[in-house]
Amino acid sequence: MKTFKQISSGCGVGSKFRKAIRNLKSKASSKSSATRIIMLSTLFFLVTFTVPGGEPVLTEEMKIQSEKAFYYFQIRYLPFSEELLIKCLEYEGVKYPDIVLLQSRLETGFYSSDIFLNANNLFGMRYPRRRPTVATGTYKEHAKYAHWSDSVIDYVLWQEYYKSRGYRIEDGGDNDSYLVFLKCIPYAQDPRYISKLVTLSRGDMT
Repeated sequence: MKTFKQISSGCGVGSKFRKAIRNLKSKASSKSSATRIIMLSTLFFLVTFTVPGGEPVLTEEMKIQSEKAFYYFQIRYLPFSEELLIKCLEYEGVKYPDIVLLQSRLETGFYSSDIFLNANNLFGMRYPRRRPTVATGTYKEHAKYAHWSDSVIDYVLWQEYYKSRGYRIEDGGDNDSYLVFLKCIPYAQDPRYISKLVTLSRGDMT
């Protein structure tokens, strides 16, 4: 079965779609314009992509990928929100997203910390020396990212690094086991880090 990239390349959709996105992107200046871009881009895609027979085709896999692409395009023009973060965790396949979301709240003081506001760092990550990273540099001894979504991608790279070292970080695992993992590494220097996450999960921390 041909991939979307192969099909779109053969139909000339890829280059036209990218050109339309670039033209529209240059005009974006507000939330409403970003929404308009997404709607126009979706329409462009649907009316342009055809298969032999002339009917527009959008498989489930293609739908998911196009939604993901539009999501990442859209968030460049939208203010940060936890709702957008949760969607990003889902799209990137972050393991134990419930715990990771709690980490983002704790590490950023509910998204108000200097490291988050000026370095787009959601998880208190330091600039890594041994693993791949999407960080662009450092800020006050922490990793700095071009966009907060890159911080999520870097967290995935961090999880993959520890998986490659033999740690069991798998889908469907128990949240408690992940807390034990974070404590054993340890993830943070604060000896009360895990207990703070637990307290936060109960809604007792403000």
